[in-house]
Amino acid sequence: MTIAATMELDNRRGYIERRGGARHISVFRVGRLVSTGPDQLCVVRNLSASGAMIEVNRVPAVGDRVQIDLRSDRCFWATVRWARRREAGVQFEMPIDVDAVLREERQSIRRRHPRAPRFQRPGNARIISGRGTIEGAIANISIVGVAVVTPEIFARDEPVVVAVDGLGATHAFVRWSLDGEIGLRLSSPLSYRALADWLDDQAAIGNQ
Repeated sequence: MTIAATMELDNRRGYIERRGGARHISVFRVGRLVSTGPDQLCVVRNLSASGAMIEVNRVPAVGDRVQIDLRSDRCFWATVRWARRREAGVQFEMPIDVDAVLREERQSIRRRHPRAPRFQRPGNARIISGRGTIEGAIANISIVGVAVVTPEIFARDEPVVVAVDGLGATHAFVRWSLDGEIGLRLSSPLSYRALADWLDDQAAIGNQ
């Protein structure tokens, strides 16, 4: 299942639509928003060379300078121009090449890097495999993967089930095992809504 498919399950939308030639593109790109307070998951819903419309749980204030990370190598600085409910319109500080951004995202599927934005939150996970159940702390998490702190060594591509407290269990396979951590690629992306809420909940726990 693709990220777009999880968005369709969440709100019955999950398409790419071009409007006004190539000037405005309706997309569903899951990313990371950095502004005041903890970073949070965001969805870029409309994209143009000069700006974007995003959806987030905690809407930044008009005039705030924010950073939007679509991938580890695609980070854009912008200023919030309008905000309402869970949506905001941002203007990029530098114009972007929309077609290049979308084209490179498709190409990145065949590469190990760049990768989806990662979030660091307190939390625990259980890794279930043929050797039993192993518990560990979450090092970082994204909509498509999770890194878990554990001294256990796993083979690359070893199938497991990973259960994150508050997010449930899903099938995954090991991408890497290094320096006391393992990186897991989820067989299906997490629900955007569920992950966005979980990140906010865990940020609040971390601030207690």
